Amino acid sequence: MNTAKNKISVSPKEVKQMLKSSNNGFILLDIREKHEYDDWNIKGSINLPLNSLIATGMVSEVKEKFKTLPEDKEIIAVCARGINSQLAVSMLRDLNYNAVFMEKGMKGWNENFDMYEIEFPDFVVTQFVRIGKGCLSYIVYSKKDNSAAIFDPSIFTYEYTDYVKNHSLNVKYVIDTHSHADHFSGAKELSKTLGTDYYINNIDVDSSFEHKPLSHLNKLSLGDIETGILITPGHTDGSLSFLINNQAFICGDLLLLESPGRPDLARGKAETIAGAKKLYDSVQKVVLKLGDDVSIFPAHFTTTQIRPVTLTLKELKEQNKALTIADESDFVNFITENIPVTPPNYEAIKKYNKAVLIVPMDYAEDLEIGPNRCAAR
Repeated sequence: MNTAKNKISVSPKEVKQMLKSSNNGFILLDIREKHEYDDWNIKGSINLPLNSLIATGMVSEVKEKFKTLPEDKEIIAVCARGINSQLAVSMLRDLNYNAVFMEKGMKGWNENFDMYEIEFPDFVVTQFVRIGKGCLSYIVYSKKDNSAAIFDPSIFTYEYTDYVKNHSLNVKYVIDTHSHADHFSGAKELSKTLGTDYYINNIDVDSSFEHKPLSHLNKLSLGDIETGILITPGHTDGSLSFLINNQAFICGDLLLLESPGRPDLARGKAETIAGAKKLYDSVQKVVLKLGDDVSIFPAHFTTTQIRPVTLTLKELKEQNKALTIADESDFVNFITENIPVTPPNYEAIKKYNKAVLIVPMDYAEDLEIGPNRCAAR
């Protein structure tokens, strides 16, 4: 694909497809500062830190740095929001480079999804992988009657409505496993669009809005599949997990493939310790009581390259150290000693999600810029 001769920009989805293709005739050039790039980047991109030079009008200096780039490659410039990269492309074209910028920058990269359908005898788990943000959401439906539940949907609700329409599903539940801190929930908007109820544990949200609490239920009704609702606090006090036919375990941020979910967001030190103890109980009393062949489906991923993002419990126990720690004090210390830095804007995002407010898309995308950091380690 030679995009630059025809237009000055490419969409994030086009970049995703180019990275997946065998096309090696382009360079994905990230011009953000090194610390920004190191924190969060597109796999396969290279970093040439130029933002500060561009922002201060240092045109000659920027062009001099561009001269280190190969002239036989198409250059796709990337910045945080697709602004400075437009200036970069103007300068690159002045130097006769074949150059375009990625629309909306890393903010736009967060819109990209991959989708995987995991077949079980009586039901299907469809995993939506938000590749830039590391978020995972799900549609589970019965093969008997196409009745469905949607778990942890993002603000890009068209991903789910398109799938529902294409597969003629009857959505009975739109569910948040917990109140999220690193990204906005699309569950309320999606439930309105689909004409169904929004479900969440009332412990995790304000009481001033209309929702269906899950605290009075112990299962969901989906065709002839058995979907148990399990109370699994730790990441949040109201975190819930869902066990489908004793074969699939949708667990929110209770457990990522890399680590249990962090217990500290929106909590002080004492509350974090208490949250870690609840996390320990959930792991010991729920997770480790599951069968080894149960497939684990988390709500996030950080570093894993496994696709779809799932492992059996047996496989997970072999690589997730926290699941091997039997002593509560050792577990709590392991979880709380080296917790990563907090997600960007998590306090504001958490408050809006607790209030179940549908925020404008541009505002939501701005606050969501950056990687997820929901793992404890």
